[in-house]
Order: sequence, then C-alpha cells, then structure tokens
Amino acid sequence: MTQRTMKHNDWVKIAERKRHRNKVRPKKNVLPFWSLLLAGFIILASAWNYWVDNKSHSVVHAEISHDAQTRIDRYFSKQYMMGSWKLSRINFNDGELNVFVQIPTPLAMTSTEIKSYIKQSLCPHPKSTVWNDVKNNSLFIYLYSDKPRNGDYALCTR
Repeated sequence: MTQRTMKHNDWVKIAERKRHRNKVRPKKNVLPFWSLLLAGFIILASAWNYWVDNKSHSVVHAEISHDAQTRIDRYFSKQYMMGSWKLSRINFNDGELNVFVQIPTPLAMTSTEIKSYIKQSLCPHPKSTVWNDVKNNSLFIYLYSDKPRNGDYALCTR
C-alpha cells in the first residue's frame, strides 16, 4: 500500500493557515449601527426644532372686549331676526368665534355646497365693520337643524 504520508512541515503549514484564518476573521461592520443612531438623532433634533419653532411663532389672537362681543352679537342677531332661521348662540373661545344658526329643516345640498353657501351668503362682507371687532380671530358659522354636531360649518374670511 502506498499511502501518502504528510510531512511534518506540510502539517505545520496547514495548521498555521487554519489558525491564521481563525484569527483574522472579518470585523463586523459597525458603520450601519452608528449611521442609524446618527440618523435617528438628526430626525429627533429636527422634529424638536420644528415643534419649538411652531410653538414660539404661533399667531397671537386679539382678546375680544365685552363691548366688541356685544356688537358682534347684535350684528348676527339682526341677520336672523326675521324668518324661521334663528341665531342659537355665539361662542367666544380663545382665537375663534363660533356662530350657531339653527334652521328648521336640513338644506337639500351636499356638504361642500353648504360650505360654499355659508361663505358666500352668510359670512360678513369683507368691508363690514364687524371685522374690526373680530380682528385676527377665526370666525366660523355653523348651520344645523337638530344638533350642532350634525350640522355643517365654514370658516369666514375677509
């Protein structure tokens, strides 16, 4: 039998190669972890900056005096004195006025048509003196037949 035997030098070379391969394992790439961490920090910092900037630069709404509230109430109550539509109430909240008008039956229009009707017909004219009292507050007019939450509304603009 002629079986090839390995010489000691060959065996040492093979053993050294195996040991060298085990020692020189490729390093795991740490770059994706650090890049994800950095990206997350940048996103959080920009979100914080956006949030802080929007809070500090918010529009300051003018306080509506008692006399101005009375004039606004008179203006809208005159609009709905005659007929079956009646002024339910006016809420003076922080930065907005909500005018609630109760109607006897629902209008035969879609929601978008009602919004455009409110803007064109019920909102005060841009040259109206009521806008001096409203100032830079938002003015909403709500139309409803049974409950205000089931009605439609629109934002009036100058």
